[in-house]
Amino acid sequence: MIDIAKTVIVKASNSRAIARAITALRRGGVIIYPTETAYGLGAYFFNTKAVTRIYRIKRRPKGWMLSVIVGSHNAVKRYAKLDAPTLRLVRKFMPGPLTIVSRMKGRKSLAWRIPSHWFALELVKRFGKPITATSANISGQPQLYQFEDVRRTFDGKVDVIVNAGNLPKRTPSTIYDVHTTKVLRKGPISKSAILAALRKGTR
Repeated sequence: MIDIAKTVIVKASNSRAIARAITALRRGGVIIYPTETAYGLGAYFFNTKAVTRIYRIKRRPKGWMLSVIVGSHNAVKRYAKLDAPTLRLVRKFMPGPLTIVSRMKGRKSLAWRIPSHWFALELVKRFGKPITATSANISGQPQLYQFEDVRRTFDGKVDVIVNAGNLPKRTPSTIYDVHTTKVLRKGPISKSAILAALRKGTR
């Protein structure tokens, strides 16, 4: 695991918190930030070295997909084709805890969502590029909601930790693949709710 000289810890309420996080992301750094579910590990998704660091920090198998947050569905259009059913799900459930798996312009897939937590949403809007949104925990261990747990686990391992205090314990987002029509991870939004939203759009 990579150790760094010093982790910057900044409160989410600090007026400079987002700017500090963005500076770290632009430099290829890794941050921890609050989401509407648990704390998340963030890096610029298309920075290979930064993403590799996240796999090492989490001790996560490399074949496992990392999801991202984006500021709007328009930001996703740069990388993936969004069909009418996908846009119906966006209008119904985003911002919120639904992650959609879309096919990128190629053979790969992109798992993305628009976050509803004010800090995460403002961060990704101002950064203007996809930020990884994998949970800030060691793979196989529970998600972290308590700030002290985050600090104890990752201080000295990441560049910036945004302290938003203790987050409410909420289930991680539902992951839905629009091409296979399968729920890849159960979460706050049920498959029945997803299918109902899709049927409504076809009437």
